Amino acid sequence: MRALTAGLQRQRGLAPDSIVNLFSALRAFRAKLLNAAAEKIGSRPEVFPPASMVVPAIERMCVDWGDMPPAVDRAVRHLWTSAARLLLLHGEVPPQPPSDWRLTAKLSCTCADCRELLGFALDPVERVHRFRVRQERRRHLHQVIDRHALDMTHVTERAGSPQTLVCTKDRRTFSARMKEYQSEVAAMRKLVKLTPQTAVAGGFRKRIEAAIKASTI
Repeated sequence: MRALTAGLQRQRGLAPDSIVNLFSALRAFRAKLLNAAAEKIGSRPEVFPPASMVVPAIERMCVDWGDMPPAVDRAVRHLWTSAARLLLLHGEVPPQPPSDWRLTAKLSCTCADCRELLGFALDPVERVHRFRVRQERRRHLHQVIDRHALDMTHVTERAGSPQTLVCTKDRRTFSARMKEYQSEVAAMRKLVKLTPQTAVAGGFRKRIEAAIKASTI
């Protein structure tokens, strides 16, 4: 069992079929192996993301397999519960947009240009900042911005000497989180339709339904 799940974890570009195929291969074995697989998958959301992998896998197994043997049904219910718990952990409350233009930033370099960059990053009002500095200093600022994944673009304005590096803050982190949140809500909608008949699942379903409702307000 450990070798099977470890092999899956090492693969790149995992798809829901990876989970379906694993469960299909284990259907003929003892329930203990199915439960172990479900527990391992539920404990590694960084390898088996619930929205993009686990929920689609559950959906396919429920549709394709129909009435499942008790051992398989228990393992699938475990997958459902772990996916519900993780999706609610991240997506129960809609992300709130930033209230100002302050960025979360801590730079490793303390040179004068980076101190100026840090001041700009932490400023709640200023969105655009201009650095009129020589090429090597612009290159250094490029590298620092990229290394620290700051939410800003950096474009050289090729006029004058020295030329000017124009830095403009954006909302890329929030935009990425919103895209992720939308996929979580879509997965929760599928989970509602696939809710197993257990008390635990019923409790999660109520929270999921409330989270879906909150996403439309």
